[in-house]
Amino acid sequence: MVLDKEFHVKITSLIDECLIPHGIQTHECNKEFWNYRSDDDFKFGHKAGVILGIILGYYIAKYGKVPSGEDLSEMTKMVELRRDEIKKSFADIHFFYKV
Repeated sequence: MVLDKEFHVKITSLIDECLIPHGIQTHECNKEFWNYRSDDDFKFGHKAGVILGIILGYYIAKYGKVPSGEDLSEMTKMVELRRDEIKKSFADIHFFYKV
């Protein structure tokens, strides 16, 4: 383990908070532009990306630097281990059509 225990606890807490349904709304995304096959795949990637972005933001705020490759790998692995929970939680993302 590269990251300290306190940081691991905080990451787990941040992921838990991100899995709480919030009814996120986002503009419908252009499938041709983003080259994705299904809305579910895109929503999963969106949710996982948001979670990783929040974790990275916390890391930068706490340590004042961009994470090393090892730290980034460890954070990514922590998100990947919660893959099934993330898949269940992305149902709270609702696309609405562009006006």
